[in-house]
Amino acid sequence: METLLRKDYIYDHLRAESRDKLFEIMGGRLEKEGITKNSYVAALKEREEKYPTGLHTDGLLIAMPHTDSAHVNEACISIARLENPIPFHEMGNKKNTLDVEMVFMLALKDPEAHLKILQKIIGMFSDREVLKKLREAETAEKIYQVVYEAADL
Repeated sequence: METLLRKDYIYDHLRAESRDKLFEIMGGRLEKEGITKNSYVAALKEREEKYPTGLHTDGLLIAMPHTDSAHVNEACISIARLENPIPFHEMGNKKNTLDVEMVFMLALKDPEAHLKILQKIIGMFSDREVLKKLREAETAEKIYQVVYEAADL
């Protein structure tokens, strides 16, 4: 089984001026390194417009941008704690905008496993203690540890 969570794709204090720029930085690297197809970033942007991924969790505002598996070569989850919050529309409520602090960018290959992985990650977001640990994690290594232990990925 492919390793979903990889330390190389976890960023601490990532700086991006906009949501699109963030997608180009994080998703662009996945494209460049062959994790995703060259259509991935454009597909992320398009899907985010139609189906926003901002989540209002208790203690940390998170977004989970993802797209169809047709744009993915191998499964990977890239995570970024942002230097400055970036506005995302809220999942299920396009009218509401959230200043997102952390992004979990999903590149999922297996449509069958997609829902199970989403459920694990969202389950992790419902745990206040995990959110507190994510907020307090000072390095990419610590973010990796918290997610690895909490989400069982």
